[in-house]
This record gives sequence, C-alpha cells and structure tokens, in this order.
Amino acid sequence: MKTLTQKWMLLGVLCALVGAVACGDDDGPEPMEDGGTPGMDSSTPDEDSGTPGEDAGEPTTMVTVDADITSDTMWTADNTYLLAAPIYVSDATLTIEAGTTIMGTSGANALIVTTTGRVEAEGTADAPIVFTSANDPGARGPGDWGGVVLLGEAPINVPGGTNNIEGLDPGEARGQYGGDDATHDCGTLRYVRIEWAGFVFGDDNELNGLTLGGCGSDTVLEHIQVHGGLDDGIEFFGGTANLKWAVVTQVGDDSLDWDQGYQGKIQFFVAQQSVGNRGIEADNLGDNNDVTPRSNPTVYNMTLVGGGAAEQQGMRLRRGTAGIIANAIVTGFSMEECVRVDGTSTITQANDGDLVIQNSLLEGCVEDGGMVGYFDFTPDEGDMVMITADWTTDNKLGEDPMLGDATNLDAPNFIPAAASPAASDAATPPDDGFFDATATYMGAFEPDGDDWMAGWTAFPILPE
Repeated sequence: MKTLTQKWMLLGVLCALVGAVACGDDDGPEPMEDGGTPGMDSSTPDEDSGTPGEDAGEPTTMVTVDADITSDTMWTADNTYLLAAPIYVSDATLTIEAGTTIMGTSGANALIVTTTGRVEAEGTADAPIVFTSANDPGARGPGDWGGVVLLGEAPINVPGGTNNIEGLDPGEARGQYGGDDATHDCGTLRYVRIEWAGFVFGDDNELNGLTLGGCGSDTVLEHIQVHGGLDDGIEFFGGTANLKWAVVTQVGDDSLDWDQGYQGKIQFFVAQQSVGNRGIEADNLGDNNDVTPRSNPTVYNMTLVGGGAAEQQGMRLRRGTAGIIANAIVTGFSMEECVRVDGTSTITQANDGDLVIQNSLLEGCVEDGGMVGYFDFTPDEGDMVMITADWTTDNKLGEDPMLGDATNLDAPNFIPAAASPAASDAATPPDDGFFDATATYMGAFEPDGDDWMAGWTAFPILPE
C-alpha cells in the first residue's frame, strides 16, 4: 500500500511524462477566501464511508481551514476541507457543493453557523456532503472532532429569550441564540452525513453531532445522518425548525433531544440505539417546567430500535414537555420502558391531552412485562398524581413489527415486512405542506416499501 507521499511522487513522474496540461499549472492552489490555506496532502474517498481514505477515486486537495468565515464562501467537491479550529460563520453564507468532504481535528473544532450567518449544504443521494474525522479510516471514533452547530433567532423559553449554546465556551458571544423571529433561516442541510463528532466542554456541556439553537421554520433539514457521535445525535434547543428523513445510528447518548420550547415538526426519523441511552429525550425547561413557549413538537413516522442494553429507553419525556407522537415503532428496549413519562408537569400535559402517543406500535420493552413496560408515569417525588391519560387504546402493544434487520450494525434494514402490523391502523399525517399525508403506516419506512436511506448513508464500525 502506497503512502500519500509516495502517491504524489508517482503523480509527479506521470506529470513529467504526459506534460503539464494533464496535471494542471505549476502555481498550486490559491488560498481560500475564508482564511484557510491549502495543505499539500491529497487523499481519496474511503469505500466504506465515502470519506477520504485510500485507493479509491480521484485525489482531492486538502485545504486547511483555520480562520473564521466572514464573507460569502464556496467549498467545492474537488477539495477536502480540514477544520483545524472552531470555525464561525458570521455575516456570510457558506455554500457547500454536493460531494464535498469536511474533516475535523480533535477538540472543539466544529463548524458553527452564527445567527448572522447561514449554511447552504445541498448534497444529493449520489453525492452526499460528509463531515467526518480527520483520523485515518479504521482509527476514527466518537468525539474525534466537534460537530455542526446552527444558531438562529427563533424563540426559546430561557429567561431573557437568548442563551449561549452548549458545548462552546459560555463567554463566547458568537455562541448566542434565540429571539423573536420564528421563521429565522439558519440555512439548508440536505443529504448530509455527520460522523464521529462530539466534544465535552464540561459537565452537561457537550457538542452533539448536529446542534440546533433557535433555528426557525425556514431552515431546511432533510436527509441527514448522524453516526457514531460521542453525545446526542440531533438536539434542538428551542426554535421551530423542521426535520425530515433523518437517521441517527450508534451515538453515545440520545438519538433525538429537544428542550427550551422546541415547536418544530419531524417526519421519517429512525434511530438505532446500539450503545446510547434513549431514542428520544425530551424536555421543556429544567429550571421551570411550565415556562412558555412550551416544547410542543409534532412527530410522525418514527422508528426507534434499542440494543437491549441497561438504562436504554425508547423515549424519556420529562420536565413539562408537550407534543404529539404518532405512527411510531418502538422496539428492542428490553431492559427498560418503551416510554417513560417523568415529572408531575409532564404527566399533567398527558392528562390534559397536550402530550400524546397514538397510532403507534410498541414491543420488546422490559420483556413486555406488563403495562409499565410500555408506559411508565413517574410523578415528582412526594406528589400523588392520578394518571388519566389512556395511551393503550389507540396503540398496538406487544406486536412484532417484523423489521428487516434493524439491529445489524453494518447494514441495518428498518423496513417492515408487508405483513407487519405496522401496515394498518396508522393515523393520517396533517396535510399542511410539510408532512407527507400519504404515510399512513407506523414507522419511518413503508412496509415492504423503498429504503430512503439507500445510497447516501454509511455505517462504519465503532472502535472496540
């Protein structure tokens, strides 16, 4: 196997033989507008993850990015971009071409789009945009670099209406988010894969794979995978951003997390919880469970698959969150509950009909050991609360969803068989321009239907 240096020596010999026209001019790449400077190394796509590795595809130029982006900038697929520092996008739009690879080095080296910036990352199924570790393939793991952070000015429920995002220095003013623009456009992430991210700044202060603070409804989040993250997969801190066709696999904590008044819409979400804690962890606000705007998302067509590990739950709904969750499949959480509803305020939301789980299939939780295996309501210590919410009537409990091979770590198949009970008795999603109202089945995939993950997702193995 040739080293990168040997490859470039060979390329130099070829250039001498065939002439400069075939190999480009002699001046080398120009410095980038954003202040990053091209390195001299090249690499080629790695076949198992579509990220730079060895012995596949054409070489790309490694461009080191170590300065903030303050003017409109384009990153193109003929380069690989190395984040060598926390990179803030302010007063500018960063456009990322389909097929581009961005690599992060260790530490808090993340891409942070501030409230005055925007990112337009438009990949395709054949050419996704990939954020990954700068380590060699096979040596990559959770927490190798920071992650992707989008910050906006949509409402949050923290006192004062603004906050500094988790995972960054609390004194960093550019990390602030929140405001009164419910439509604030943080940009577009479409066909984007984020691998091996996460950074721990301090206790309960971590960067996730994808962190969204106060992003509004004009933000576009479609066909996104977060894989092998150190902390949560995707976390919404308030805001109204919507999410569609999302995959979270093998992260270290929760696959989907919302809090601080998040009120967006989500459809077609799948989580493979092989090592982490929960498919969903959902809060309103820890310091004041009943503050408004209250977390109140609408979620349709979701599949949560557990790995049967201790302390794994399908969902933990707590701290006063409301919301509608419909057409879900929750399976494989055999050591804990499918759904745990924590806290008096959260139970009150359920009793009042403002927190609902309906037309969903739940099985394989606490070995299906009675009703608590499906729904466990736990009030605050010392409170005596009557549970009047009935989530048993409109859900299917203890029925096998007949998923393809959902716990396979290399090539999971989340599609139910044609005969699956998930094919019937689902709700019709709202016909509001966002939801696909034809998805009248339970889970993120139509039984015996197409695999919308095909072609742009990847599942490199976690290190042992």
